[in-house]
Amino acid sequence: MSSLLYISNQALYLLKNQKTQTIDCHAVSQYKKNLQEIKQRKQWKTTGTGAQFMGTASYDDPNELTHIFPVDAVLTDDQKMIYAARLQDGCAIYIKSLTELQQPEALVLRNNEFIVHHLDYDTQKQRLILSASKGYAYERHLCVLGLDSSHIQYITEGDCQDEHPCFDPQNSDIVYYDSCGFAYDQQGNISVGPKEIYRLNLKTGELETIISDSRYDFYKPKIDATGQLYFLKRPYKNQHYAGGSLTDILLAPFKIIRAVIGWLDFFTQRYTGESLKSTSGANPAKAKQKSEEELFVEGNLIKAQKTLQQNQSAGEKFAGVIPRSWELIQYSTDREQKVLKRGVLGYAVNTDGSIYYSNGKYLVAITANQAEQMLVEAKLINKIMC
Repeated sequence: MSSLLYISNQALYLLKNQKTQTIDCHAVSQYKKNLQEIKQRKQWKTTGTGAQFMGTASYDDPNELTHIFPVDAVLTDDQKMIYAARLQDGCAIYIKSLTELQQPEALVLRNNEFIVHHLDYDTQKQRLILSASKGYAYERHLCVLGLDSSHIQYITEGDCQDEHPCFDPQNSDIVYYDSCGFAYDQQGNISVGPKEIYRLNLKTGELETIISDSRYDFYKPKIDATGQLYFLKRPYKNQHYAGGSLTDILLAPFKIIRAVIGWLDFFTQRYTGESLKSTSGANPAKAKQKSEEELFVEGNLIKAQKTLQQNQSAGEKFAGVIPRSWELIQYSTDREQKVLKRGVLGYAVNTDGSIYYSNGKYLVAITANQAEQMLVEAKLINKIMC
């Protein structure tokens, strides 16, 4: 089996010769190290009863490191990988050797003005196509970046989320991607439409809708070496978000709770000498149980244990936690949809015709003769690269 990359729980892994190892992304580890050093240098100003009395006390942000992680990667022909990392409000793209992991990484781009979510690599013209957003904006658009240039050329726009772009191996001027539109009401609430798959000619600008249906999301398209199109399909669920940026919405309750706890903790320490932090907090056993039963995956709430049992009852050899309504589709030229696998979270198509897929619990290989082999057990592998 050739080298395989996958992302699980915000970490990047290399699977080679049936052995798995974590890939240290220097951009991520160095950024976290820098944050820690800055925090230590300022610690004397922000901790202790003196800082609380002077009003300069601050409390650790539990979400500080949740937005620092590798987001996507691609393999090149010369035993290297190109990966993109999210660094809070910014991003970094580096080239890393897979044969000499300790070698210094080569910088492609470092930018504090936008975030990269997905990428693909054009071997012929040495360029990347990215799905990116500016800061925490809900819009995501496609842009092209040459490896020898820091110039970003945006190629899509509008009130939409353009994601999972991929080059056609037979013609790198052709790009496939999925997109969904969204709209704001008078109160600023956001309503998200179903995902559709498009084909864009980078040379002519011609845009064609490949497949759309108001009942389904079609997403994560991929093209194999013969020009065969694959994608994922799941029932569309209309999603609504309250006004304001999506990140502000998600983090607002935590910010309010943290502020109240900090205020109470200040007075508790001042008059009793004890901190609320040592005794307050949710029951960890109960929180763990809930996290195992419910998973929030790509905007969808999944009952993990219930779904696992349903997949086991359906006779799945390697049952996972992704609903069977999430299907891997092979799309023919006459628009016929062939279901290759059910309960799929992420997948990749190899040059030899084999397919790798994840079901939220396992990474599995499907050979050309349709035999399945479990490669590794890992939770929520959302991206696979081969």
